[in-house]
Amino acid sequence: MGAERGGSAEWERRVHVRLKAGEAAALGELYDRYARLVHAVAARVLDDEKAVTDVVTEVFTQLWRHPESYDPARYRLGTWLVTGVCRQADQRARDTAHEAGTQEGSGALAEAPGRAPDAAGRAEGVRSADAAFSSMTTRTRVALHLVYTGNLDYRRAAARLGITEHEVLHRLRTGLQMLSDGLREEGV
Repeated sequence: MGAERGGSAEWERRVHVRLKAGEAAALGELYDRYARLVHAVAARVLDDEKAVTDVVTEVFTQLWRHPESYDPARYRLGTWLVTGVCRQADQRARDTAHEAGTQEGSGALAEAPGRAPDAAGRAEGVRSADAAFSSMTTRTRVALHLVYTGNLDYRRAAARLGITEHEVLHRLRTGLQMLSDGLREEGV
């Protein structure tokens, strides 16, 4: 299991080929390896466990339906999944906030539906994500914040920070990789 467990680049390339061939077992292996990571990141953005589960499902479904959207030469798989879940969760949070504003008093937003099936794993994932964020430089955290919670694209984030677009992309890649690696080291 050794190198395979850690999500090596070679393993990612092989599983990508299997996904493109329509091999369902490849998706199962990916899910087993990365679901807790993706869930922990979604839970940082969303308060509703059903929404978190929906976002996790959407990200893996996207990869299954369109495996060509992932390029193993450009991204590590954990980074690609975390980026996708950040986008999906952020969009879901914005949509929910918009609905709350337009349906005020209608009861459209329900209470969170209790504990997650794996609440201990979710709590471990959140702690691991916090530790990964804490280990990042302030510059990296600020870039991630502007893009993933500040609703700026990388170009506007670069302008706001007074740095090049390339530098913002570098900080985003670095931060997402640190988050992915930190959660993987913790076994999440």
